[in-house]
Amino acid sequence: MKRFSLYFYIVAATCMLLASCKPTDPTMEDMFYAEDEATLQSLVQDGKLYTLQQFKDSFMSESGNYLSEQTLYRTRAVGSGTIKGNDTLYLFSLDTIPANGPGIYIMGRVSTDDYGGNFYKSLVIQQIVDNQQQALRISVDAGSVSGMYPRGQMILIRCNGLAIGRYANQPQLCVPSYNNNVFADKASQKVGWAPGRIPLARFKKATKYIGKPDENKLVYDVRTIADITASYDIVKARKEDGKLVRIEGIHYEGKCLTSNKGSQYCTTGNPADDTYANVFAPTTQNVGYPQSRLIYDTNHDSICVSMSEYAKEANFYLPGATAADEGEVYFYDSLAIIDYSQPHLIANLSTTLKNCYIPVTARKEYQGWKIDDVVYTDNQKTKGYVCIGINHGEATWSSALGVVHCADYSGSVKGILSYYMDNASYDPSVTNWAISICDLSDLDLTKNGQPWIPLEYTPN
Repeated sequence: MKRFSLYFYIVAATCMLLASCKPTDPTMEDMFYAEDEATLQSLVQDGKLYTLQQFKDSFMSESGNYLSEQTLYRTRAVGSGTIKGNDTLYLFSLDTIPANGPGIYIMGRVSTDDYGGNFYKSLVIQQIVDNQQQALRISVDAGSVSGMYPRGQMILIRCNGLAIGRYANQPQLCVPSYNNNVFADKASQKVGWAPGRIPLARFKKATKYIGKPDENKLVYDVRTIADITASYDIVKARKEDGKLVRIEGIHYEGKCLTSNKGSQYCTTGNPADDTYANVFAPTTQNVGYPQSRLIYDTNHDSICVSMSEYAKEANFYLPGATAADEGEVYFYDSLAIIDYSQPHLIANLSTTLKNCYIPVTARKEYQGWKIDDVVYTDNQKTKGYVCIGINHGEATWSSALGVVHCADYSGSVKGILSYYMDNASYDPSVTNWAISICDLSDLDLTKNGQPWIPLEYTPN
């Protein structure tokens, strides 16, 4: 009986003690480690802190350690094109990082923001070493990942058990992932192993916040288009990919890439249907690649600015490319019955459309053609010509319908430098280079001293 009473007393005393303990709320210091050398040394004392380039050089090989007769990369990883010389180059690769042993650490400041939709389930981190920029992409299986890892936040990552690989020649921290999506575009070329997204719980466990988010500590390299695109070297590009750059003195001309990597003027179609519509990222017809619109500098060198069609600003007009009909609008019908007794004007719209009879009002017949007048050649208002000048009463017409005023806006663009090449059977080209913006605020453009104000497409 005494033994039971003693047991009861101990239990009661313990419960009273626990009841008196009040849990404390986590402090900022519990989540964000100090950004000083002593703290960093204590966090990595079980291993080594690598710079981003040291990490790539130490753990990323050309073919990767995941390649075997049983674990094949997708067929686009290596091919018989010009990238195959004395040494075979792999656009896709995987190297697993030892799970055990000394800690393998990297650190960098988040330079991306997925709120715009351009960096879906991915981050890019930046590190400054000897006043030089280094960068690395990180693939994380989390929507709105910037809510947890905001732009400007320094993070320390223990990489043990993860992998480093290349997806379309872009180095990234990842995990191995096998793709067998039979519904993908050109699915047979994409089956196989490739870098995949790190599960969020696993990434959070491997990551620590260092200091507080500070976008002002991000560093941009001021570059020229010619400097960036001078080299198509695949191996050298791996060191440049992911860096933050700013390009001055640029403008849009309302041009986009065609399917064969040429360029053409954007159209005035509905971006839900028209891949070439004059917005930043219209539909890809469910293929899903980033859409590219060309920017030019004063030397007329060009580079792509890319955006995902799933970005919140995808259907905003290109600068100066609002509506096609800023002037008056008329229609040309090659099959219509001509009645020269009615008010009309004649237009030489193109080398093949000459002396076109255009019905107009009596006032317009007297006034004549003016700059920004539009003549559509279809009732859907997707094809036609815009007047860009009058010389001795003769109108000059352009097929740059709805984008003719793009060049009026000039300024700068900043964003993530990208070198994307996903098919080894193609020759490297200037179109492998692009700038990926986080938000339309990354475009600083003006016209006659007035800032460009983005405008979203709305159906008529």
